[in-house]
Amino acid sequence: MSKSLGIFSTRKAGNSLILTVPTTSGVTEGVEFELIKEEDGSLVYKPKNSNPWLDGTYDGYDFRKDLNKIGNFGDEGSVGKEV
Repeated sequence: MSKSLGIFSTRKAGNSLILTVPTTSGVTEGVEFELIKEEDGSLVYKPKNSNPWLDGTYDGYDFRKDLNKIGNFGDEGSVGKEV
């Protein structure tokens, strides 16, 4: 779910442009982002060290299918004198 945090303008600083990130976004100082230019011209900033469990990478992935395919290791019965 996306949420608009406002409209912001770039400003020039030396040979670069700066795009302000509001503190209400929850981004802390020093976080690195990767800038991706989409085919439609949109710019997407993604945290460089994003968590794949939280960023949607595995949304819709069928882990149960993989588990059924390879088996559930660790469910084997005792062999020998393990208690």
